[in-house]
Amino acid sequence: MTHIRLCLLLVTVLVLTTGCRVPAALVASLPPTVSTLTVRTTLEQPFYSAADGLTAVAVRLNLPTSFGPNERPSLGGGAILRVFYAPEVDPRYPDNDFYAWPATQGWIGELLPSRVVEQTFLSRYPGLDGITVRVGTFGADVGTGIGRLREDLTALVREAPIAGRELASLAGGSSVEVLGSREGWIRVRLADGREGYIDRSAFAYLPEPVRKNEGTLVLRLYDERTGALLRESRLDVSTLTDESHVTFRFEPIADSYRETYRFTIEAVGSSPGHAVTLWGDPTSGDLVFRPSYAPMMLAEAPLDTGRWSGVEGTLEVRFAPIRPTRDTYLRIVIQAGDRPLIVHWSNVRPPGNLPLVSQDDPGIWGGVVFNARYAQDLPILRIGHDALFRAARLLSRDVPLLVGYFVVLSLVLAAIVWSWRYGGRRTVAS
Repeated sequence: MTHIRLCLLLVTVLVLTTGCRVPAALVASLPPTVSTLTVRTTLEQPFYSAADGLTAVAVRLNLPTSFGPNERPSLGGGAILRVFYAPEVDPRYPDNDFYAWPATQGWIGELLPSRVVEQTFLSRYPGLDGITVRVGTFGADVGTGIGRLREDLTALVREAPIAGRELASLAGGSSVEVLGSREGWIRVRLADGREGYIDRSAFAYLPEPVRKNEGTLVLRLYDERTGALLRESRLDVSTLTDESHVTFRFEPIADSYRETYRFTIEAVGSSPGHAVTLWGDPTSGDLVFRPSYAPMMLAEAPLDTGRWSGVEGTLEVRFAPIRPTRDTYLRIVIQAGDRPLIVHWSNVRPPGNLPLVSQDDPGIWGGVVFNARYAQDLPILRIGHDALFRAARLLSRDVPLLVGYFVVLSLVLAAIVWSWRYGGRRTVAS
């Protein structure tokens, strides 16, 4: 009898200290379907993950009604679902919009050898491998004046560099007014007064730069808690382009999730009139920056192994619980296999309010109809501790209730002791 009681006590302690695992979902119910899209290559959906232990993804899709003579009868058609971290869409860093240069921000002035810029931040992902900042060169890569386009091509003028909306096209050999550069693209003014950007490679001639910058930018990364120097990275300022994002790269830090770091940036070998500057926010005092992280695939599963739900019309694939996923942005990527997939989408986006990205059907600003499931550990010991703490606070405010509670508790304990002794005597007598 004593051994049985001891075993029960040990089991109880084990359960209370380890907790138990309970399921949780990304959303309470799937959003309504607006339409479907065909996935022939890849489909991506970023979302905010509030819980830890991601262990399944269920996507609403149409199953084929029949199979051709050379098609394999499978639910997912050979498609693969992968899960990645998506720190590049996380809006919680000062640089939360690659294309935005708001008037409330500005350049902080030349970085001379006597000046050190520093910034502290919380790393929200593992694999920290760089810091991206915005650099100004004061026109050290191109001057202002008249540029001439190459004869052999028609140049597109975009509203913003890289992926901006097309504003116009200029015939090969045309002359155009050059105002400067941004992100390596040439900023121009058209004949009708509109301003836009042309790929630098489209020019046969550009105005000469107005200055030449010298020196090296040095970034040092420190552990904010211990002050230890962790990484160092350098950039040659003569290679930088005006109004552009540049990244200081270093060896990834695997255990950087939820750690606080401090970095400093200084210019070595610069001089007045030959130095670069950085972009900042004078209101908050923050340097406009964004940490970068080494790409990390967290899970991979064939859709053919998924479980079909006729009630929700979803195919759910499962994998080993992923940690950490709490308070991060994730991205699910569906890669089509032997046949196209018909996936549902909705005007209601998943947590994080980010649109899907489809190579086959760009321009859809809704979200994939899907759900994610988590296997979370429920800390029963902490819950019990909190309950006892609240009860103690309540009793301390009511003295008569407190006295009565202890009287009842004493009687219960006395009954337990008497029962234990009485049961022990009966066992000996037997």
